[in-house]
Amino acid sequence: MDSPKGSADQEDLAQLNAQLAELNERLETHLELLRLDQQAGGQVQRKLLPAHRQTINGVSCDYWLQPALYLSGDFLDFQRFDDRFTLFYFADVAGNGASSAFVTVLLKLLFSRWLSEWDATQAESMPARWLAQLNRELLDTGIGKHATLFVGVIDRRTRELHYSLGAQLPKALLVSEGAVLELPGEGMPVGLFVDAEYPRLTYRLPPNFRLWLCSDGILDCVPGATLDLRLKEIERRVQASPSLKGLCAGLTYKLPQEMDAEGGENWELSDDLTIMVLSGFTDDHE
Repeated sequence: MDSPKGSADQEDLAQLNAQLAELNERLETHLELLRLDQQAGGQVQRKLLPAHRQTINGVSCDYWLQPALYLSGDFLDFQRFDDRFTLFYFADVAGNGASSAFVTVLLKLLFSRWLSEWDATQAESMPARWLAQLNRELLDTGIGKHATLFVGVIDRRTRELHYSLGAQLPKALLVSEGAVLELPGEGMPVGLFVDAEYPRLTYRLPPNFRLWLCSDGILDCVPGATLDLRLKEIERRVQASPSLKGLCAGLTYKLPQEMDAEGGENWELSDDLTIMVLSGFTDDHE
């Protein structure tokens, strides 16, 4: 026969178990709401991305973007200014998740605003000026976020790429006639240093080229014991890949066999992964 003390202990235990079950249920509800919010945010973020497989002023653009979770700190854009100039940028905001994703929305807003204000003069300095302005904007927000960026203006008339960069790694890789070249240039991260200056660089594009831009998430998806070996492996794969699909297929030992343009939702990466390829020059098919 149970003692009065034993019965009281059992009642207390049952009450604690009930409270724990209620707390777990509330936690699961909040986690589900958070997951749904992040899923919705990811859908909105994808709507801000440019169309896939589009051609502007003889230059074709395609990309593949996979967030580590639902929201991405990686972002890119590719826009026509007029019949001569095409502008693009490729950004990797430090970290991932909601705070980094908010910065990508700011990038989109500022890029669109500055594009509308540009008068098509001094194209060679426009990318560096844009990075300097963005650096000030990020510092003024006080959110403690910085980013690496590559900004380019393609001049269809001269077939030149005017560009600037902020700590981009891996560096942009240009493939032409079977050879791969790392585009020169060094720059400070954007959003860290008040007096940061960004280089004004120009490269004449060959008749048939592929320009590859990858976020640092790709470093987790290629073999190599050191950073230099992984960068060399990326160069080798880029040189051998005639298309975006071909490069992604070469990463399948760590990525799923089936991938769509925005990746899947049933697997995770340790970091956001984005690959962008520009190729030209061809006739427009917009």
